[in-house]
Amino acid sequence: MAGAHETQLYCLADPMYYDTPGRLRDRASRYAPGLGEPPAGWRREQRGLWTVLRPDGVPLPEQGWKLHVSAVEDGAEETLAVVHRICAQRRVAFKFLRSAAALRVANGKFTGRGSSGKFITAYPRSDAEFAALAEELARELDGRPGPYVLTDLRIGTAPVYARYGAFVELWCEDGAGRPVPALRDPSGTLVPDPREPVFRLPEWVEPPEVLRPHLAARDAAVGDLPYRILEVLQFSAAGGIYLAERPGTGERVVLREARPHAGLDAAGADAVTRLRREQWALERLAGLDCVPRLHEVRTVWEHTFLVQEHVEGVQLFDEAVRRYPLVHQDCTAEQRAEYAQWVDGVVAGLEKALGALHGRGVRFGDLHPANVRLRPDGSVVLVDFEYAAEADDRLVPAAGAAGLRIPPGLDGTDADRYMLWATWLMLLMPVLELADRDEGKLTALERRAREWFGLGPEEGPVRPGVLTARTESVRERRGRELLDGPSWTRARRELVAGIHAGATPDRPDRLFPGDVAGFADGGTGVAHGAAGVLYALHRAGADWPQEYADWLVAALRRRGARPGTGGLYDGPLGTAVVLARTGRAEAAAELLAAARTARPARQVGLFGGRAGATLARLRLAEALGGRREEADALADACELAAVVRGEPVDGLDAPSAAGLLYGLAGIALLQLRLYRRTGEPWLLDAARLALERAVAQCVRVPDGSLQVLEAGRRLAYLDRGSSGIALVLREYLETAALPGGQEFLADVRTVCGPGFVREPGLFRGRVGLTLALRGLGGAPEAVAGQVARLQWHLVARPEGLLVPGMRLRRFSADLHTGAAGVLLGLWGLEEERGDVLDLLTLG
Repeated sequence: MAGAHETQLYCLADPMYYDTPGRLRDRASRYAPGLGEPPAGWRREQRGLWTVLRPDGVPLPEQGWKLHVSAVEDGAEETLAVVHRICAQRRVAFKFLRSAAALRVANGKFTGRGSSGKFITAYPRSDAEFAALAEELARELDGRPGPYVLTDLRIGTAPVYARYGAFVELWCEDGAGRPVPALRDPSGTLVPDPREPVFRLPEWVEPPEVLRPHLAARDAAVGDLPYRILEVLQFSAAGGIYLAERPGTGERVVLREARPHAGLDAAGADAVTRLRREQWALERLAGLDCVPRLHEVRTVWEHTFLVQEHVEGVQLFDEAVRRYPLVHQDCTAEQRAEYAQWVDGVVAGLEKALGALHGRGVRFGDLHPANVRLRPDGSVVLVDFEYAAEADDRLVPAAGAAGLRIPPGLDGTDADRYMLWATWLMLLMPVLELADRDEGKLTALERRAREWFGLGPEEGPVRPGVLTARTESVRERRGRELLDGPSWTRARRELVAGIHAGATPDRPDRLFPGDVAGFADGGTGVAHGAAGVLYALHRAGADWPQEYADWLVAALRRRGARPGTGGLYDGPLGTAVVLARTGRAEAAAELLAAARTARPARQVGLFGGRAGATLARLRLAEALGGRREEADALADACELAAVVRGEPVDGLDAPSAAGLLYGLAGIALLQLRLYRRTGEPWLLDAARLALERAVAQCVRVPDGSLQVLEAGRRLAYLDRGSSGIALVLREYLETAALPGGQEFLADVRTVCGPGFVREPGLFRGRVGLTLALRGLGGAPEAVAGQVARLQWHLVARPEGLLVPGMRLRRFSADLHTGAAGVLLGLWGLEEERGDVLDLLTLG
């Protein structure tokens, strides 16, 4: 799953759907070298946000020393003109970010640290050409400002940086079997090319003589920070936030690092500007107990550090998650009232804290639960003053987490008061991101919060003079009517209409909008691409044009062979199953034949591993015929059984996860399906052991249910949680006994119908839990109640019913996170059609 910063990058190009940054709407700010006809003797091409210029007849080596140039927006066009002139004279290939808007992205808060700051890349063909070009660029660009490129070595005092790396796209696998960028070592073997935010040389590469003085200068320039870093709390392109201590005293402090010209926000302010704003606020507010003490601000090397008090306690967001009662199926009115009373106390403390700030003439500007700490005595402390300003500042703050952005027209202290109200609502209904998809969701969520927590119309903080309507919107009423049941046929029709409305058969990179992960496989896969959407449309009996299948086949052929088989949901075999199911047997057979020569997955799970690939082959054997697949499947199942027993198997990783898509339960499902086909008793024994190990990774939570404990998190969802394990165990119990098995099913069933679920999707949301609830014998009225609550998330628009995807930041049509998964789930729930596990695994 993409991280929060990567997800934000995919929110830049389209306000409705996740999309590649390369589709940024930036034509008005394009740089001149990317417009018109390319110079005579040169070729030009577009690659995402980059424009590439190459001289004719000048082939590039696979790898070598490359040069990066950084820039700030004000001088970027002039910097590009200098580099363009020099590279044209020397006939050196180079690429550049195509526009000022693209440069803001590269220098922004959400760009990865490994690529942050890179504006231009030049590709010299030899060490001699590199040395000459580096010296000329450093001379011509000396003194120009630009963010430091963290992966590289700086050349003098210019924004020019050097790194040894690949010039063309090379890939290999890392230690975990994942594809990563590569370099070729002296033996010709492809090895991972680490792109961490620190300058490192491959062990076989000696730096050219021209770089030695710059290496020495770098070593001499690194200053000393008189604190011992204990923990990295956060990393971003803007810098880091660290927990540290003073040597000698042991006092704990927080270091906030800011990189100049980097980490630009929506208003164009860089990290140092925001840090200085925080310094101003903390100095103005010194002595208040709701504000951290400022110790000092110092510059080390090129970075500025603000050192402040470490506030003992917990983040408000984390404490709210720990206390939130609606995640429990049998949450009582007393528990809801207790939580609401706690929220009321927190909000009262925040209101008092904001009053103290306003009394000192300071507006906070960025209130949300992640910017509040609770001391052990429950008192509140505001942290992160990067958007603080004078209390009477007329500018609307540029900050605001998703769903908490300040409406136009609210400035000064009214902006803080609005965010206080929004924070109150987020603590009660933590899905305010939905308001960015449909502003009518705010009033709907407030109404539901008051109903759930028994709050009267006057309880809670006062909203400043916006969003005063509390009546149900037309969209919300339509959504409620579609999902009220007992039939969800109309809702399914509207979901299909929304899927069709978002389809883009004219695009080569994506047919349906989905999660960010869909761009990794060209939009073809089962989990996040076209194959999964077609499976849901086909299985639910919806009409769809054959051009969708044409698109999928053409996209697969464009991509060609890939190095590994993947699993059921992320590889070619799962896609082949869908093609076979939808009448494209020839294309399915092509994929199957290619997969026979591909490298098998090292992972073991259904999603991207050996169990999923093997189950896909069984599905293909059913659809296309052939006994070879069954023999191969038995061999794979034997190896999977061995790794479950703890025996080392060459080419297979030991299973660590427990759940259905990534771990032991998925292995058990494969073995059970093979047992049905062959009757081999060892398969039943192997499934039993895998299930016993999966169940052993579950813990009992305070509400009495059982959930998977994984990396400190308790999980119930289908993909990694206890509900997926329970569905497989239920199938096992149809054939054989397992001590405590029925009790496990009953205990898991109690977590499948909670009042609150953060996302609606199939594998990590309400629809999946509802399918599990039905599959584990939940009452029909409980199932219908869960479907009705999908109204909280789904948005009824004129073009159809749309589904917010992962992180709720954009709509999604894919199977894993979006509309296709909801469609498939509703079809399976209505009249209890088919087996739940068959439905989920392309049966």
